[in-house]
Amino acid sequence: MSDIGQANQSLAYNGYYRKQTADPDMFLCEVTRGTPGGEYHRRFWQPMCYEYELGEVPLKIRALGEDLVAFKDLSGRIGILHLQCCHRNSSLEFGVLTETGIRCCYHGRVFDVDGRIVEMPGEPAAHRLQNEASQGGYPVHAFGGIVFAYMGPPERIPVFPDLDRFNIPGIKHVPGTRLILDCNWLQIKENSVDPHHTNILHVIPQVRGMDHFAEEFANYPELTWAETPGGVIYLGVRRVGDNIWVRSAEAFGPTSHQISSIFETGQERKQASLPFMTFWTLPADNDHSVNFFVSHVSEHEAMPFEKRRALEVFGQSEDRPYRERQLIPGDHDAQVSQGPINVHALEHLGTQDRGIAMYRRFIRRGIQAVQKGQDPKGFYMSQADVPPTFANDRVVDVSELAGNADDPASLRSFGDKIAQDYFAHPPMQSLIEKATA
Repeated sequence: MSDIGQANQSLAYNGYYRKQTADPDMFLCEVTRGTPGGEYHRRFWQPMCYEYELGEVPLKIRALGEDLVAFKDLSGRIGILHLQCCHRNSSLEFGVLTETGIRCCYHGRVFDVDGRIVEMPGEPAAHRLQNEASQGGYPVHAFGGIVFAYMGPPERIPVFPDLDRFNIPGIKHVPGTRLILDCNWLQIKENSVDPHHTNILHVIPQVRGMDHFAEEFANYPELTWAETPGGVIYLGVRRVGDNIWVRSAEAFGPTSHQISSIFETGQERKQASLPFMTFWTLPADNDHSVNFFVSHVSEHEAMPFEKRRALEVFGQSEDRPYRERQLIPGDHDAQVSQGPINVHALEHLGTQDRGIAMYRRFIRRGIQAVQKGQDPKGFYMSQADVPPTFANDRVVDVSELAGNADDPASLRSFGDKIAQDYFAHPPMQSLIEKATA
């Protein structure tokens, strides 16, 4: 028996000896106020709700371990305030919307969208108290039907990153649905730089007769990764007939990630593909998260949007019977089943997990930067500083590959070459230039 065989034999039935408990890495995973990770997350615009969720009553929200209330007043302005009224701590989820803000149901104080008190019915000292007290509030920004809030220091509010993929003519941004995951934010974002799972997890529906990802995803790609100005990108390189298909997705900072089309087949040659979906993840607290997303929809798209949306959200929430999810699991099941906070010390990472390690280093450096009083990557005070994005499908003739198209090393080398070309010639910028030429 070989040395490897002997080693494998020694691992058989070793459950008794296998370590099953360890502490999670809270430096990376913690999001509450005053912690290193919590202060880091408070340097980024966080998704709070969809605009369509703001109706005639306020909406209670939990974000970064804080309880908040979101509302749209009768003038159409959006506010996000601390949940408990600063007067007697009654919940503003029972507040009444007014032209000038939200009125507490208990004693009638009205708070503007910025938290300042604008009315104090029956209070003789109203003028003095209005200059002494306020309701905690956060700046808001709306994009693509999603309401974002900045929960960091108000003296340095960054711009909301208006990414290049948001500005391609002929593309509309259709808001999605609230996707709830009872797990830590990090195991959700890591999924975006884990391409190895796409040709396993997302092929199970095909095996069991369901139309989901394109069948070409079943072919194992050769994988490579690179850090980008805003985060981490993966590149999966496959041969499809006489073509080489390079699929990429990007984790952009700690909140956002972008993916290219799940319907791509690699059959049609292209230098750049239209944007497909952008996600933002709200860490509700340390072990609960919410995904928000927009679908980028071309005015020339052939697939009926209702069908596309059904396929987009399949497996992204706990909305199916348990047995069905066992038979055909989705991203939600894989991520949540890692536990409320995945314990990294109990993992055994392999060569295909390089993107996971890179992203964790990226987050760790960002947290450390904030600890030092510096701005982390992904924090921008000027729109001119916001970098390009790189989630894309590139499909080229196999002749562009230097080397054997069936050689894994040649495919990986080609992926590295494409990454460098993207940094020099951002793919979304080429689409914008083409559309405006």
